[in-house]
Amino acid sequence: MRDKVINYFKDYANSLSQDRVVHRALIAIYLFDFLDRLRQENFPSDWFDRMRQEMDEVSKLSNILSTHFENTQDFDNPWEEENKIQPIDYKTGNVYYQLWNKFTKLEYYQETKELLKDRLSRNNLKISNFLNGLDAGCGGGRYSLALKSMGIKRMQGVDISADSIALASKMNVFEENEVSFKQASVLDLPFDDESFDFVFSNGVLHHTTDTSKGLSELYRVLQPGRDGWLYLYGGKESLFWDIVDFCRKILTEVPQSFMQTLMKVLGYSPGRIFHRVDFWYVPINNRYFYSEVTAMLDEAGFSSYRKLSRGADIDWDEIIYNNKEIDSYIYGEGEMRFWITK
Repeated sequence: MRDKVINYFKDYANSLSQDRVVHRALIAIYLFDFLDRLRQENFPSDWFDRMRQEMDEVSKLSNILSTHFENTQDFDNPWEEENKIQPIDYKTGNVYYQLWNKFTKLEYYQETKELLKDRLSRNNLKISNFLNGLDAGCGGGRYSLALKSMGIKRMQGVDISADSIALASKMNVFEENEVSFKQASVLDLPFDDESFDFVFSNGVLHHTTDTSKGLSELYRVLQPGRDGWLYLYGGKESLFWDIVDFCRKILTEVPQSFMQTLMKVLGYSPGRIFHRVDFWYVPINNRYFYSEVTAMLDEAGFSSYRKLSRGADIDWDEIIYNNKEIDSYIYGEGEMRFWITK
């Protein structure tokens, strides 16, 4: 099936007119919504035929709309022009800052905490006994704040993006001695060895140039016998990632600002826009098999680790857990969330 899907996407991409920006944007939006509908409909066996038929229907609509929107001039964004000449870490930080700073307070505070609470409780994990935690790659700081509110005595967030750190500081509802933020690279953490009794890296290291080095840094700053949370992209060679790669290909000349504006007009919430647009525009999107993650953890020196089998309702692992007969091609091995111990 995978070869069939990849060949179909290849032919479709080659058939797209370069100037039909709206066509490309709507096809990408449709495909991610289609994945959501597959889950809601319990993954029907005829999904591939339905996808092809519906993509043809979206194409017809897009061709009509594209006659009125043939370029993205009205959506030019100086951030994107500057991005073209900046290093990868700057580009990565900017992609996410442009998404996080649109979050509502509900999405930023409450929904983030609920997601983390479900992920921890469903895997029988507790964090209230930790005194000094590090959020490595904290972005806008929402998980740093959630971890503090759930019981960790003090949280330190670091991120490569100065804008994200400024946003995190602005949104911080705690005192500086309870939660603080610092601009720094997760590949070169500005802390002494064994500085923290808890490390947290959630969806970060797969966007860097050296995931293994990031894991070594987490190991270095973690105290012996203490724990951490790691989330890396999994599901390698799955329908999800084949869709992502197809979307990244067809959206090369579609600005991020255009996509965010279009999705906002179509009624998508900032959080939902984030869970689509980041995959399309972040420079590096590494993903791993389970064996690759465990090999990196072994190399870094962690004494033990376990892959988490449950998650929040929106997480692949929870979807797989509740759909035992799911086609393994759709999400592959699932996400790579680990509880790690030094």
